[in-house]
Amino acid sequence: MKNSPSYTPLLQAFLLALTITSCEKFTEGVVQEIPFPDHIPVLTATLIVNDQDDKIFAQISSSASVIDPEGPQPVQGAVVTLTDEGGQTLYTLSESDFYDPLYKLDLENTFGTTSGQITLTVDAPGFDQVTATNTMPSKPMFDVNYEYQGDSTSSPWDGPSIQDVYTINFDNNLGVKKNYLIHIDALYQDTETGNEEWMAMRFQTRTDPRITRLRSQDESSVIMVSDESSSSAVSALHDVQILTKSIPEASKWAPISTRVRVESLSPELASYYLSVDSYLSGGPDFFAEPSLMYSNVSSGFGCFGLASEVIFIVE
Repeated sequence: MKNSPSYTPLLQAFLLALTITSCEKFTEGVVQEIPFPDHIPVLTATLIVNDQDDKIFAQISSSASVIDPEGPQPVQGAVVTLTDEGGQTLYTLSESDFYDPLYKLDLENTFGTTSGQITLTVDAPGFDQVTATNTMPSKPMFDVNYEYQGDSTSSPWDGPSIQDVYTINFDNNLGVKKNYLIHIDALYQDTETGNEEWMAMRFQTRTDPRITRLRSQDESSVIMVSDESSSSAVSALHDVQILTKSIPEASKWAPISTRVRVESLSPELASYYLSVDSYLSGGPDFFAEPSLMYSNVSSGFGCFGLASEVIFIVE
């Protein structure tokens, strides 16, 4: 049946009145309370270390409800233990190693490359024990081709810019997904004291689906490179290019040397970094679907991650 000529205006008037009434209720302060379930605090544990580190840092906290204004709090008095797959203790951090808000242990040497599974165990008064396991990834294998002033660009804002180019080719382990962090550092010398110090360099990259800029790291000086979509190709991780601002070698600001640091990440650590990045990229939209952060800790909060590092010095 066709609607009469007066039906449409009436319907529109009804919808308009309904809208106005709804708006009036909204402006009058209609509040729908949403009850949150009680939260029972559990231990959260994050310990990330690579084989070249000479310190171990652990963040041990108590979880908190989303409506808790204080948020997660550091837990003092915890005992953090790393053991090998035979049950032998490798390292222990205790209350004497607590430097609010972290636990820190200075090592006599570097952490070193270990074979087999390592277990993280955290005990603290008033909490259930939490555990996590991880395995040290193999050392990254790659070569670097360095081109001094190998690229130039120009923009109406910054004018011409000359850049040095680092081209990195990774040996790809067919069928195994790999994830790497890449850093570029420059070595500078203090003209007064003669002391030398490595400092992170800012760099750019070409558009490349294998490259991720991590918000959880310094986006301007570290990238993650992954072969998630092409792990079966021998050359899947060839020709990864990084560009840094070129400084004339005769300049007093020129570094003594530069280096490329590459960290091979365990799958768990890579998943954690990517999930944190996804969470941080969500922005301030209150109504957006929240991103869940990856965890391999038994409580469901935190990460135990391992990495192995190789350093390539550019002469």
